[in-house]
Amino acid sequence: MVKIIYLTLVVILFIAGIASMVLYFWDISQLPIRTIVRAEPLTVPLDSFYTGTDSLSLTTQNILLIEEYVSAAPLSFPEWSQIMGLLIWLLFLVFVWLLTMLKRNAFLVGAGLLIFLLTISGVNSLNIAGIGSNFGLIIALLCLLLPAAAIHLFFDDLSVNKRAMVIFGLGIACPILLIYFANAPYPTLLFSENTSLMALAIAAGFMLYIGNAILTGVFLFLGKLNEGVGIKMAWHFGGIGLLYLLLLGLMLLDITGSLSGWPLPPFQVLLMVAGIVGYPVVVHKIKNTPQPFGPDWVGKVFYLTAFSICLLVLFKGMGTVNSPMVDFLNHVFIYSQLGFGLLFFLYVWVNFSGIINSGKAIGNILYKPPFFPFFHFRLGGILSLLIFLVYADGIVAVQFSTASTQLSADYYYASQRPVEATVLYENAFERYRENDKALLATAHLYLSQNQPTLALNTLVRSFEENPQVADILLLSQLLEKRQRINEAIFYLKKGLEFYPASTHLSNNLALIYHGMNRGGDALAILDSMEVRGEVEYLNQLAVKIAQGKALDPSEESGFSLKHHINRLAYANATGATAPNVLPMDTLTEAGNLINRALLRNQLSTRFDPDMEDKFRETLRRLSEGQQLDLSVEESIRESCLLLEFRVGDVNELLKQLNGMAFRFTGNAGYYHSFAGWVLSREGDFEKAAIEWKQAMLKGFARFTPAHLPYLYFGGMQEEARFISGTQNVNYPSWMRFDGEGNLVLNDTLHFYQTLARLPEMLGKELLPALDSLQSQHFRSYLAKEIVLKKGHWLEKETLDNLLLLAINAETSEVEIGFIRKYVEKIQGEQPTDCNSLDLPEVGNPYWTPMVLASIKNVSEAEESYRLLQEASQFNKDPLLWIELVKYCRIIGLDQYASRNLAIMSEWIGQEDLTRLQLEHLRIH
Repeated sequence: MVKIIYLTLVVILFIAGIASMVLYFWDISQLPIRTIVRAEPLTVPLDSFYTGTDSLSLTTQNILLIEEYVSAAPLSFPEWSQIMGLLIWLLFLVFVWLLTMLKRNAFLVGAGLLIFLLTISGVNSLNIAGIGSNFGLIIALLCLLLPAAAIHLFFDDLSVNKRAMVIFGLGIACPILLIYFANAPYPTLLFSENTSLMALAIAAGFMLYIGNAILTGVFLFLGKLNEGVGIKMAWHFGGIGLLYLLLLGLMLLDITGSLSGWPLPPFQVLLMVAGIVGYPVVVHKIKNTPQPFGPDWVGKVFYLTAFSICLLVLFKGMGTVNSPMVDFLNHVFIYSQLGFGLLFFLYVWVNFSGIINSGKAIGNILYKPPFFPFFHFRLGGILSLLIFLVYADGIVAVQFSTASTQLSADYYYASQRPVEATVLYENAFERYRENDKALLATAHLYLSQNQPTLALNTLVRSFEENPQVADILLLSQLLEKRQRINEAIFYLKKGLEFYPASTHLSNNLALIYHGMNRGGDALAILDSMEVRGEVEYLNQLAVKIAQGKALDPSEESGFSLKHHINRLAYANATGATAPNVLPMDTLTEAGNLINRALLRNQLSTRFDPDMEDKFRETLRRLSEGQQLDLSVEESIRESCLLLEFRVGDVNELLKQLNGMAFRFTGNAGYYHSFAGWVLSREGDFEKAAIEWKQAMLKGFARFTPAHLPYLYFGGMQEEARFISGTQNVNYPSWMRFDGEGNLVLNDTLHFYQTLARLPEMLGKELLPALDSLQSQHFRSYLAKEIVLKKGHWLEKETLDNLLLLAINAETSEVEIGFIRKYVEKIQGEQPTDCNSLDLPEVGNPYWTPMVLASIKNVSEAEESYRLLQEASQFNKDPLLWIELVKYCRIIGLDQYASRNLAIMSEWIGQEDLTRLQLEHLRIH
């Protein structure tokens, strides 16, 4: 039994000690400062096309990722608090078990301490049999003190194991009974929090006991080394002792506010050293002095149990940011070490100065001094401790009571009772201002109750009386939300005066400057930071990209996925070579901003056609089976638009743009302009003009002179004049009007008029229209358009001649290769380079030759009808419509065939329509 307890105590000491050090040196706090990822839109060029005289560009938005530090609500771990409370209670039962093995007088003192500890344990707060009743304390005394007294008085011959069975059995039954009869909400958590106060008192007693442990350990160690040697040990002990006392004196000045800025060690480290050194000192004392217990192991277990409780309380205080509790331990430790250490130093010099260098075993007589009794040393240490308490204005009493208040506040916070928690946290700060958690927790509680003004006032008070980084971050965040930007900047700047090395404050200040379009100031702050992490490098990269600055070669390689996403946006904005396709296998949450940014930026660049299926699968996975916010849905659907645009599926792209403009009215102007650009590129002046008009009505205001011909020759002359006047957009120089408002004839005007009529032209009109143009440049441009959209009307020889004319005007080898392959495809020839062929057969309804060529490869008449029907929704080519009429009749839809002929008569003369029917429908 004893060995098991020994081993358990050692394990607890090791874990609690390591955990406390981790909390301190890794700065892990229950007051988390987290990062949130924000999106900043970046306009990037998507594509452009040459109209014959001008260039018409299309842009889209990429997403730059920016990370901002925010103060999150204090963490609460009720499950761990209950485990901690149970562990402390079990260690407390070890004390009660050991109490039964003390001698009579020691047992009486121990019984009195037990009553005191149970009194401050807060068991009465469980409200058993009513508020304010003492039944909780009575149950605890019956379960703990009564059996301990009975064993000590009447069953003193019981074995150690049987005593343990009785004490631990009734001791474990005690909290079960207390919790069963409790009327307080969440009684297990309340009981656990209250045991911490009892444990705090035990920890204070332990630190008083080890007040001289370090100097005693040094003395015994040096004495052991000096046995039989006889060197001047006094110099070593005196030097070490004075240095240690000097260190304690500086730490005393530091905790009382009389000294600051000195690199002093944390008291947590000294506490662990004192506790470890104190164990061999206790063992030595047990061997050389009479003890109030029988077996030596009783004293050792007493010591290890108290040490374990002390470290657990320290861990609890640090983990829950209970500043009054940690400061109480700090003050008591420094007072006890300085008071008892100083008296022990004098005790050694008074009693053993004559024999300290003799080389004799002076350690054996340490507690049997010839002059100054050990009891007087203890009494003097207590008096010196009282002196330090008075010097510090008795702050430990305030710290102890405030620690109790904050434990209660933590209980209410964890049990979701914000009103009570708010009152107690505010009360805890009123009583002890060096409280890092109280006002921050109060502010978050006010926010949770939808009281932002009270939260703001609380944070302003915190800044004035006890500024903390987390509080300043939350304060600036609330001020930003209220558009009080200058005040947010003020508090962040003042915060940097208190914490000049804080990356959190510097980063957020830089982001505010960036939001104010003060990119230079933002970059200056980010560049001046001595220590920068991944967040700061990400924001520096984002600010540079947003400001249009070139990136250094060192910034081309980076850290995380977010860095790669931002560099992809940079590549899209500058036209640089895009990074490799980033992995998308993990993109499963549409609500994840990083997922959406990765998808958007990746689809904005050109990608391998083999990636199309993977992109489609990713978009399907993100959009199906999830309830999406409207903004998230819009982002995903915009990415779908980019995919259709990149793969060249004009049919699907225009359908989706129409649906997007209808659903997302706030950005309808952009979607109409997108559709207008696509239709303009395809030469459909009539439909393009309609879309540009709608874009204007929905707020699109980025018109250029290149837009006006599409409006004018698309039948929207009045709208073109309106846009020119209201948006201060001049007509192109070749669009000159006479006194009557008519356009002055010229070759460019004739060129555009021909382009506008091209979709409806018959085959016999194509070559005369081409010959009517004077400019060789216009002739080459029109030849290319005829090849792409009207090549099905032409004989092979004529088509080859137009191909030569078209490629003479092209300077891009890629474009020349594309046109050649296109002609080979529509002529039914096998392209020379099949592997590099990228010609969607039915994705573009305006490529009539390709549509008709694809019909020949379809065996089902219904499928042919479907393809023709889709194309006819956009394309007015007469031959395409005649084919549609033919297939209507083939599948038995004669009524639709007649209706389509009636529609064709709106732009085709009756004579020409009759000729088309005779030539193409005579079989049917």
